[in-house]
Amino acid sequence: MKPKLLTISMLLAVGAVYAQNQPMQVSDDLRALVQQANTNYPTLKQQQQQIQAGEVRVDIARTAMRPSVNLNGNYTYITPVPQFTLPINGQDVVAKLAPNNNINANVSIGQTIYDFGRTDAAIRQATDNVQILRRNFELTQQSLAYQVAAAYYGVGFLQRSLIVQDSVIRTAGANVRLLANRLQNGDALQYDVLTESVRVKVAQNRRVEIQNLLERQLAVLTYLTGNPQPEISRAIDQFQLGVQSAPVSLFDVSGQLQTAVAGNKAVLLAQDQARAAETDILVNNRAGQPSLSFSGSAGFKNGYPLQVEQLRGNTAAGINFIAPIYAGKRYRLQNQVAQLNLNASRYAVENASAQVRQSIAQLNADIRSNQTRLANLETQVEQSQKALQIANARLRNGVITNVELQSAETGVEEAELGRLNFQYQLMLNQLDLRRLLGETLF
Repeated sequence: MKPKLLTISMLLAVGAVYAQNQPMQVSDDLRALVQQANTNYPTLKQQQQQIQAGEVRVDIARTAMRPSVNLNGNYTYITPVPQFTLPINGQDVVAKLAPNNNINANVSIGQTIYDFGRTDAAIRQATDNVQILRRNFELTQQSLAYQVAAAYYGVGFLQRSLIVQDSVIRTAGANVRLLANRLQNGDALQYDVLTESVRVKVAQNRRVEIQNLLERQLAVLTYLTGNPQPEISRAIDQFQLGVQSAPVSLFDVSGQLQTAVAGNKAVLLAQDQARAAETDILVNNRAGQPSLSFSGSAGFKNGYPLQVEQLRGNTAAGINFIAPIYAGKRYRLQNQVAQLNLNASRYAVENASAQVRQSIAQLNADIRSNQTRLANLETQVEQSQKALQIANARLRNGVITNVELQSAETGVEEAELGRLNFQYQLMLNQLDLRRLLGETLF
């Protein structure tokens, strides 16, 4: 028993030294896990392909102002064809007005000269869509990193909880054996043995639950990182027994809300979508504008009078001007839809900003609540420590039973388990707050 008492006392003694207000540190294995997630997560790969496709669409939009060259060929057989007969030198000669075999082969070129800003608007629209895709990628990447961190810290918390729970089970099991011996000597009741046995079973069931949660967290890490055996050896170091949690500062929602909004990825995405909606209005306004283009061709064809079957050189060039006059209110209705979408996008920005404020306010409430409950739990921890000190003193004086001593030890262990839980909750609160502020883990 004495080595165990010495270990617990040392853990409690170093608690005050270790408990300093230090910022959350990111371990090397957590960095590696985040990098693995960025490399292997399927959704990120999908979004990267979508970004590349969007960039190609920008290039496609630019091609509208570039010339297009085509090789054209056409053959048509026609019968009958218009013809007449002429008497020449006493013989009837058939003269055709059109050939039976019609051949037309040429190289054509088309070039838009001016389209009154339609191409520029289309390029801007495609560029805005790429920006939205990139912002979605950033949002997914950030969310992924914090999911990995939450799962990683969850693994450490559960691993440390298993250590504490195993200690509780050992202590309760020792009590069962002690009471069983005393029952044989007539110093205890069967009810006492049964009650302590129930306590052991409850502790074992709790351990099974913790182990199940640990396996589930490992499965989450494997899914996020694509690594079937993620490196988690240092996760447990994030939680220490006998260590008070450093205080977590609240975020000033009233004074620094604009700072939070300026960095929040969801708000930035909503703003990008609003800018894209403005571009959609520009595109629709330009859709009904005229266009001026050049077209030309050079090649060979037949069908010319007198010698309709003979192929001859054929060249054509011209300027084309198209000005829409009436399209059944299509352009006006499209503009109306685009304006409504813009209004909706602006409301989405307001909603995203309001959600940031709400989420930070809720996090502040959770942090205050967890820190208050953790502070209240410190009283229980202090009481269990005092109880253990008294039990040690009584043990030295020989005026305590083993059951009383083991109960004091169990009280310390259970209080530490409660402290670990609130420390873990505060760590999750810090992660959520950093995510809302748009901060990166490293």
